[in-house]
Amino acid sequence: MITHIALFAWKEGVSDGQIAKALDDVRALKEKVPGLHDIRCGKNFSRWAEGYTHAVVVSAQDKDSLEAYRNHPDHVIVAKLIESMESKSLGVDFED
Repeated sequence: MITHIALFAWKEGVSDGQIAKALDDVRALKEKVPGLHDIRCGKNFSRWAEGYTHAVVVSAQDKDSLEAYRNHPDHVIVAKLIESMESKSLGVDFED
């Protein structure tokens, strides 16, 4: 199993509604990309957040499934949107 984690901090002025819509768009990819087991998104409440306020966790069958997620046309669109909204991000991928 492959796990992908993305952490986000947002630019000043990005609204809660904009964040919620973007994360909903990410969640919708679960039904569109074969080989994805789950997509979970949420607000970070850890005291060790280092400014990262939201996270996305994707569980995929294998590396090919994760690449299919990354290259899916709907992901490309939402990734560009998120990039325009974020002040910083961090990604982690690992196999377990």
